[in-house]
Amino acid sequence: MKSIKKSASVKKNKQKKIEKRRLGMGLSSLLSKDEELASVIKSKIKTSNSEIKKFNTSSKTNFGTNQSLVSGRKLISNSQQSLPIQFLVSGKFQPRKNFDRQELEELAESIKNNGVLQPILVRPLNISGKSFEIIAGERRWRASQIAKLHEVPVIIRDFDDETALGVAMIENLQRSDLNLVEEAEGYRTLMNSFQYTQEKLSVQLGKSRSHITNVLRILSLSKYVKRHITNGDITFGHARSLVTLSENDANEITDEIIDKGLSVRQTEKIVSSLKFGVSSSVRERSNDVDPNILSLERELSTLLGLKIVISHKANNSGNLSIFYKSLDQLQPVIDRLKWRPK
Repeated sequence: MKSIKKSASVKKNKQKKIEKRRLGMGLSSLLSKDEELASVIKSKIKTSNSEIKKFNTSSKTNFGTNQSLVSGRKLISNSQQSLPIQFLVSGKFQPRKNFDRQELEELAESIKNNGVLQPILVRPLNISGKSFEIIAGERRWRASQIAKLHEVPVIIRDFDDETALGVAMIENLQRSDLNLVEEAEGYRTLMNSFQYTQEKLSVQLGKSRSHITNVLRILSLSKYVKRHITNGDITFGHARSLVTLSENDANEITDEIIDKGLSVRQTEKIVSSLKFGVSSSVRERSNDVDPNILSLERELSTLLGLKIVISHKANNSGNLSIFYKSLDQLQPVIDRLKWRPK
């Protein structure tokens, strides 16, 4: 009995290690497989899920067959080298558009104390051997400039454009500090350029299918809203609530979120009210409505747990609207209205 439990425990631990290794795949893992990555990308990524898993966990690829000379002497290889920092240029396939200055300075301080712990992945731009494009590691390069390093560790690979794009996208999308818009654009690039499916992205990047779906929906928002997402003015939760609205409504509610500091829950309630036909003009009427009417609305909303709108006219007539999402929400209101004391 004990041996059976021990066997099951070993099997479970082994599975956890495999999962952890797949989810944590970073640049070092990509480097050990980029020859296969190039092949997969060029064939438009049509492997099955079992092949993908094998691709993620394999670590025995040999790179000694595709070497060439830079400047007549320096070999393009998987070996780490040092290059003058001014020889490196920003990558044209870099999905990250914004680099936080404070984070760069913190990284620069770490580099001053510990050096650049992970080499920067580059490719030669010309035969002079004095110009190399960054494929992965641009934050380290920028921070190294702040730290006033003269040289940085690099790995030089002879990537074509297609492979460089694939490696840059995957390496950056595995990081947590891309903003939502950059992340969504990265997913779209991989899907459009290399025929990735959402399922394939989920397996390759170790992210849930629902997360990828929700992030991609951000791209349907207007430039105005996406700019506020990029600036950090609104969160993923806010943005996710806005994708079902028209452009004008989404823009207006974005302003409300920022001006009033609305929570995600408050934003969801406003979006829900719009779906039930309450226009933005109705929500903004608080500037014109009698404060006593607004107070009564709030009191009734608290009592019933539903949104209440009272339209009160000058002749003291009007109507009262109750907004609900389901019959389950409506039923308690009906029960209260029907109640009679015994």
